[in-house]
Amino acid sequence: MKSPAERLAAIDVGSNTVLLTVADFERDTGLTVVEEAEDQPRLGAGIAGGSLSEPAMARALLSLTRMRDTCRRLGVQRTSAVATAAVREAGNGPDFVERVRALDLPLRIISSDIEAALSYRSAAYRFPADEPTLVADIGGGSLELISASGGRAPRSESLPLGAVRLTELGASGPQLRAHIRSVLGRAMVPEWRHSRIIGSGGTFATLAAMVLADRGSSTRHIHGTTIRAEEVARLLDTLSALTPEQRRQIPGLKPQRADIIVAGLAVVTELLAVVEAGGVTVSGFGLRDGLLLELAGLE
Repeated sequence: MKSPAERLAAIDVGSNTVLLTVADFERDTGLTVVEEAEDQPRLGAGIAGGSLSEPAMARALLSLTRMRDTCRRLGVQRTSAVATAAVREAGNGPDFVERVRALDLPLRIISSDIEAALSYRSAAYRFPADEPTLVADIGGGSLELISASGGRAPRSESLPLGAVRLTELGASGPQLRAHIRSVLGRAMVPEWRHSRIIGSGGTFATLAAMVLADRGSSTRHIHGTTIRAEEVARLLDTLSALTPEQRRQIPGLKPQRADIIVAGLAVVTELLAVVEAGGVTVSGFGLRDGLLLELAGLE
């Protein structure tokens, strides 16, 4: 007799976005996504001051309340919820976690190493390959990089190159690019050079949607889209010359990302240059996928 599916949920509380994925898990068929939800409360806005602001926490708690209600409506049996850079770095991060737990959501703060490992777990599952691979996940607060090749243990780096964080620095153009290049250069290791790059997270998803729209293709399915380095550079140049209001009219770009997308694409451009990679393959999955795989016990 076939075992009934188990309904699982994964919640990622990031510096910019709060994301939910609900999926059914069966041993024979694996994971099947039932529903996804996304909100952008900008929890990490102003984090340079060392604390999460009360308005940002209120926005995030409202988003999480809606996601909790979705989980209850769908009959979720097990939930994994994690908080990343913004909550990890904030002095009042533990207080925010307790407020979320009062909503009956098991939120936990994860280290940058665990964050990177979860993203890598998803990429390795979705893109099995023996070639050297560098997984890049750009969030609002940080850039997580994890690499593996030749059976060696994965190596990870967490860099302060998130799209919201960089936007709040106020730098732009050559100054912004130089700052990103400097941070990446200090972290660069020889084994990254010429690696296949898998990109996950909101910046890469938005990049894929814009490129697909420009190619005249459907933007509904971004997973597996390969984008050439010159396409990224050209798009960065185009968007840098526009105001946020003008960017909101670009097909594939969600209006709420119009102010931070330039910083995100600058990170992608400089990463490809430092690694000497010809392009990036975008994953439609990521941290939440890694959480679901963990819950399901899948490798």
